[in-house]
Amino acid sequence: MEWKISSLKDLEHYFWRCTACGTCRSAYDFGPPPFTRPICPAGTEFGFEGYYSSKGKAAFARGISDGSLTFDDPEFLEAIYKCTVCGGCQNQCQVDYKPHIPEVIEAMRREAVKSGAGPMPAQKNLVQSMKNYNNPYQGPRRVRLDWTRPFKKAKTPIKDINVEPAEVLFYVGCTGAFNKIAQAVPQATARIFQKLGIDFGILGESEVCCGSTAMRVGDAEEFKRVATTNLEAFRTLHSEKGVKTIVTSCAGCFRAIKKDYILSSEYNQMMAGIEVLHTAQYLHRLLKDGKLKFEKELPWKITYHDPCHTGRHLNKFRVDNDGSDLWKGAYVSVDESECLYDLPREIIKAIPGVSFVEMDRIRGNSYCCGGGGGVMTGFTDWAGKNAGLRIQEGMETGAEKMVSICPFCYFNLTEGSKRIGSAMTLHDLTELIDLALPD
Repeated sequence: MEWKISSLKDLEHYFWRCTACGTCRSAYDFGPPPFTRPICPAGTEFGFEGYYSSKGKAAFARGISDGSLTFDDPEFLEAIYKCTVCGGCQNQCQVDYKPHIPEVIEAMRREAVKSGAGPMPAQKNLVQSMKNYNNPYQGPRRVRLDWTRPFKKAKTPIKDINVEPAEVLFYVGCTGAFNKIAQAVPQATARIFQKLGIDFGILGESEVCCGSTAMRVGDAEEFKRVATTNLEAFRTLHSEKGVKTIVTSCAGCFRAIKKDYILSSEYNQMMAGIEVLHTAQYLHRLLKDGKLKFEKELPWKITYHDPCHTGRHLNKFRVDNDGSDLWKGAYVSVDESECLYDLPREIIKAIPGVSFVEMDRIRGNSYCCGGGGGVMTGFTDWAGKNAGLRIQEGMETGAEKMVSICPFCYFNLTEGSKRIGSAMTLHDLTELIDLALPD
């Protein structure tokens, strides 16, 4: 299986297009009333221009390309990894560099890994864990099933799709399986599916990491290994176990399968007849079809946090590749139709008793929780500090609860809330749905 993963050289045409205007540093909204707030977590924390958004990263990429910057400098290497790759800067940029910014950042990291310098020490442990256990949490495979214990105890065990066929594969993801706090997400998801009578199963101990973590820190070879394994497994599950839909509650897994896996030369062949949906999409369809009905009230004041991986990372950019519209390589437009902005909000608003309020930075301008791009592993303290900033923004709305659709955000924002001593609690959308459904 061949993979078309861009090198830094492939992207050189685009990062030289950066004009260093600095628009990428702040989120803009014309209102009314108009406002601007910082959008780059690294620039907010470290200040130096090299850390700031796409502007600084373009300068880094140019320095690597012309040899003036090398990974032998530990400070420079660290600067490459002090970025959540959230895409906030990409949402602001309006020049030809725009469609390629996260890819340029990750391409620099791939260069660092190839040179033997990257990733950061803690992130190397993460990648080694994937090689040893097929997950980044250094957890034995058997631990993947720990979150299912309440179901066994209640005598409502979850189907092992390796043994029994099912139309829906619930792809749990490593964070939901191994992170004790985030285990609430797959548990709520499975309870909902059981209440609704959905024919679903899980891979259990045989589930393999989606590879998003390896891709984000620049280890393309490890990503290709696990992604190839998954594509082959999905093909087999479709043909032998009747799987027609893969549902995941993890934003990172969803983004990886939808956006990274299409870089495979055999993606269309492997995924023929299979639809990949985030749980929010899947349940929204049931809501619209009248199959998801809320009966219980939740008297909560709620604000919603847009994860980067279910939001702007799913943008589709129109680029003039042959020069027929504007000029070769020109950025033409962006299509946000696949971004999961409206669906979660519509579900929240449909739950009786909920009072919904918005933060300033939302949708494409959402401020990153601070945990992505390997930061939660490589720079734990900064990840928690940044999450605290997002919690503070949530508190400004007067909300008591913050809801999201990503177990990574769920965990990091929970840590951020503890860090600043906030009473605000984090909830996954599935937890709200589970609470509002009849028993």
